[in-house]
Amino acid sequence: MVLGLGIAIIVPAPFIIHADWGTPSPGLLLAALCIVFPVIVGSFFVLLAFASSTELRLDPATGCATRMMRGPLLRRHETYPFSALQPPTLIMRDSEDGPFPVLRMRLPRWPAVEMSDFSGRSEAEEWQNRITKLLARA
Repeated sequence: MVLGLGIAIIVPAPFIIHADWGTPSPGLLLAALCIVFPVIVGSFFVLLAFASSTELRLDPATGCATRMMRGPLLRRHETYPFSALQPPTLIMRDSEDGPFPVLRMRLPRWPAVEMSDFSGRSEAEEWQNRITKLLARA
């Protein structure tokens, strides 16, 4: 948040101080751009500071999945029985470094949870099988 406020306030300040109506039009246009762009970028970082992180815990002892959202404004815990969940599906996404695996799992009343950061397709398939076996126990 401090970074966002710094970008939005400090970067445009010299352009606001030194720009006046006597400056030629192209210079004023450039100054306006140097004032507006950092405010937009800074606002994005401030908005990002208020975003919540989401965590999904699958607990075999209780037979429930807990979805936790944590952030500066929103803290929410929701619990779902394993029987309400579907096994994850494996999809391959393209990137500039080549295709990478993503496990997608649907939760009731929420968009799909996507898990990535696997070393390769085989590791993603291993986790897909582990989660599917865990859900099948319910």
